[in-house]
Amino acid sequence: MSGISAWLLSIACVVILSVLAEFVLPEGQINKYTKVIFSFVILLVIIMPLPSLFGKEFKFENFLGTGDASIQENYLYQLNINKISAVTEDISEQIEKVGIRGVKISINADVLTDKMEIFAVQVDVREIEYAENCESKDIVKAKMKICDIISGFDLLKTTPVHFKE
Repeated sequence: MSGISAWLLSIACVVILSVLAEFVLPEGQINKYTKVIFSFVILLVIIMPLPSLFGKEFKFENFLGTGDASIQENYLYQLNINKISAVTEDISEQIEKVGIRGVKISINADVLTDKMEIFAVQVDVREIEYAENCESKDIVKAKMKICDIISGFDLLKTTPVHFKE
């Protein structure tokens, strides 16, 4: 009996909401569209228990396709990947400006969250080359200069830097 009362209560709530919306909204096109939408919602609320009466399970996800969670996850992934790519390119450009070439930068991060967590920056200096405008050809000073450049980015200030030699 509680299922029927919950169903009737949901129908009553939707009808009351539609009546309130009709009173609040001004006359015109918006009111006409609102009536159509609420009529559709009332119809859905009325027919929702029918599949369970026939032993079938009814899910909106089957009709709507992919859920919002996967869309949001894909968006966050792409946004964070773009951010990491831009920072990596900026770091590489700044390193080349000081006369150090052949350095490969990679940023390890959790790219599936809205607050991207960066774990570490990997710097591969195995193929390092020094240009004529480089102040020093000492690997230790080059590493220090690279660390200074990386820590100059707000996103990477406290991130540990690991070198591959």
